[in-house]
Amino acid sequence: MKILLIVIDGLSFHLMERFRYNLPTFQEMEEEGVYGSLESSYPSITPVALASLFTGFNPKTHGVVAPRIFIKGRKIQSSLSAFSSNSLLVDPIWSVLGKKGFKVVVTSAPQALPDRWELDNVVLFDPYKAKVKKCSESFVLKPGENEVLGGNWVVKKTDGGHIVTIEGKEIELKGQDWIGPLEIKGKCGEEELLGTVFLHNKEEGVYVTQPAFLNYKWGNRRELVSKVWENVVKKVGMILDGDYRALNKGLISFEEYLKTVDLAFNFFVEYSLYVLKLEEWDFGITYLPIVDNLQHLLYGIDDGRAFESIFNGYKIADRFVMLHRSLADNIFVCSDHGITKIKKRVYINKILERLNVLKIENGKINWGKTKAFYGGGGIIRVNLREREEAGVVNSKEYQRLVRYIVKNLEEVKDESGETIFTGIYMRDSPAVDRQGDIELSTRDFFSLSSNTEHDNEIESVKPYVTTTGDHGYYRKEDLYGIIIASGNEIAKGKKIKAKIVDVAPTILKIMGIQNSKTEGRVLVEALRNGSQEQKTS
Repeated sequence: MKILLIVIDGLSFHLMERFRYNLPTFQEMEEEGVYGSLESSYPSITPVALASLFTGFNPKTHGVVAPRIFIKGRKIQSSLSAFSSNSLLVDPIWSVLGKKGFKVVVTSAPQALPDRWELDNVVLFDPYKAKVKKCSESFVLKPGENEVLGGNWVVKKTDGGHIVTIEGKEIELKGQDWIGPLEIKGKCGEEELLGTVFLHNKEEGVYVTQPAFLNYKWGNRRELVSKVWENVVKKVGMILDGDYRALNKGLISFEEYLKTVDLAFNFFVEYSLYVLKLEEWDFGITYLPIVDNLQHLLYGIDDGRAFESIFNGYKIADRFVMLHRSLADNIFVCSDHGITKIKKRVYINKILERLNVLKIENGKINWGKTKAFYGGGGIIRVNLREREEAGVVNSKEYQRLVRYIVKNLEEVKDESGETIFTGIYMRDSPAVDRQGDIELSTRDFFSLSSNTEHDNEIESVKPYVTTTGDHGYYRKEDLYGIIIASGNEIAKGKKIKAKIVDVAPTILKIMGIQNSKTEGRVLVEALRNGSQEQKTS
């Protein structure tokens, strides 16, 4: 018996209720199995929620509480990443099953790598680790010589487009051409790597998609990484998300952005099917980011074009699931959260900069002069001596500092005079590991950002350019994703309500793992055999 868990990032229950009758695979699975809302963790942001999905525990227990996780003895700027296995305090489902002798394949999971478990029967991948910081940004080549990844790319303008010379090879682009994937050699820092990009002809130059690299950090099987590169990446490229950053910076148009979304789908579907068909497994996890990409950009826009593009994202997800249904006896489709509209972005670190507790010099944070930092997830952390390595705030200054920050945050208002933060929680004594010294929640239609690259503390969203939809802090439509399951062990034609922590214990139950300790419950109503409910909290 094989079970496949398909994670569709951002698939929202309230939108599925509108779309599902036009999504044939989802509708068929619903009729043949179970369907319902899946209540996410809080905050309902991707790495936090997926850790709950994969472990069956809530954030305070599994340890992934925010995108950046603060730990005593580390520099505040060297906090743990939520996109790392080092952030987990409990074993995820692939480890539990692997230790019981099951063969497991994970094609994508935020906490899969580095491989802490080193089980011969567990294959772990995270394609996002093919991106290398500062070397995986998209850009536009202008006519003339361009330094790219340590090499010299020459662009010559022609009557119909451009000719790009890379490593002595000429590539001609005309009209609306997209050419690729191209395998390139590049240098990122001191490391020489193979990469892959697409080129697109534009009036002002040649757009180059975000490079992904063969760095062997995105899988725990070196030989399998090489096979994926040769048989998938060199065939369809390795675009991992729609290129929002290029759109936001004005490098590409909305129509060109949608092309990058299509290229991302091409990679994920070809990659996922290749790995799952090549490897032997009893339990598998696969992933698609497309719906979340589109909703972040478009959900707050009230026009037909935005709505149609989001609906197309759901149709893409439906096709992704359809192509995987024959691979397992039981299929679970889950999402990590939903989506809600936003109208403004609040840049918390810009507020801290104004308060003179965060220092930015030459466009970078000066950590030696920074007293507090917002790392995302609603968490502000004080750069405290003896707790943070190289901390700058004396323990005697702690209470005065947090009260000063809180007082000023309470005074942040929108143009109508209403306060932005609906909840500000301050700790009178310094927080322990994985907690904030100040924790925030926000009003409807406001989104929190840790970005420091903006001039203003609060900025209105720009349709088709910036984020207009978000999730995480609202406990409304953004809190509810979906669960759909069908197969030999699944009940037929039932509508259910579940929590994201219920999925792992239910899968473990089907696979015969008894008394697995989680904070979720076995979804007995979803199981065909009518097993007695097993509380495992």
